[in-house]
Amino acid sequence: MKFLNIENYRFLEISQNPSILVSLKSDQCFSALTLGQRAQFLKNNFGVETYQEFNQVHETDIFERNSDPNKNYDGFIEAKQKRAYGLKTADCIPLILWNEQLNTLMGLHCGWRGLAKGIIQKAFGMKNALEFNQAFIGPHITKKHFEVKQDLIDFFEQQNIDLKPFLYEQKNVKTLDIKGFCIQQIKELNPQIIVKNGFCSYENNDLFYSWRKSKEPARRNITISWL
Repeated sequence: MKFLNIENYRFLEISQNPSILVSLKSDQCFSALTLGQRAQFLKNNFGVETYQEFNQVHETDIFERNSDPNKNYDGFIEAKQKRAYGLKTADCIPLILWNEQLNTLMGLHCGWRGLAKGIIQKAFGMKNALEFNQAFIGPHITKKHFEVKQDLIDFFEQQNIDLKPFLYEQKNVKTLDIKGFCIQQIKELNPQIIVKNGFCSYENNDLFYSWRKSKEPARRNITISWL
């Protein structure tokens, strides 16, 4: 990993094969640019051919080659090179998956609702997904800071999911290990996959935006990836 400063925008470069960048807090906020401006920036500085983002709605729909780009999606799958995608988060998990041959890349926006509704199971049911052997979990809120109420627990129970192994309680405050739950779901479908963890968005508030920490409505971390 290394820090990049380009045109007064800061990024954390996670990998070059595949390419994974995370936008960071800076004097100029990358997420404050328009989609067209972000696309042009990535074309100029990283040589991508296309860049797409989607309206994320905490569901399980995943963009594929022939999907309607105007609909809502919480993930993508791509097999062509230099086609970049951005996942916008401010505490949810941005999950990037790829295979050893580097011929398929997937990205998922994993909030607690999407995880409860089965976005990971849906993703691993797609063509070539079981070949993924590498995963990166980007900046997200960790169990120490993710306070949850009974309504969230009830929502998981309605999906027949037992959250008890991932719930912690101290002084009548319950917190959720959303990363641990996400990893368990991945490992159940592919025990051999290697998962690399990112930073806590809440604790590293000098680097990342955290909705629960600062409530900034128009600022997001963007995890960008391409083959």
